Amino acid sequence: MSDNMIMIRINSDRQNRTVHKSNIDEPDLLKMAVILVAKQIGIDHDASHISARAYFSSYQEGSLGGSRQRIVVELIEDHEMAGLEGAEP
Repeated sequence: MSDNMIMIRINSDRQNRTVHKSNIDEPDLLKMAVILVAKQIGIDHDASHISARAYFSSYQEGSLGGSRQRIVVELIEDHEMAGLEGAEP
């Protein structure tokens, strides 16, 4: 299985309706976020010139709002290394 592939276990229960339920562990959720952001901007998150970092952050919604969680994804392209990838030794 490829590193890009994250297996998500999904359980389905069907009675009058079908409920699909999955539990995703934090490391897999963060990896999925990195893959999604990289795909959206058109880069390969596994490339040698890409450094990826993902973490949870919290913020307050409004002056009286509660604290909420979000995932922050940082993809850093090393342009010098990117130029070397296609070069012959």
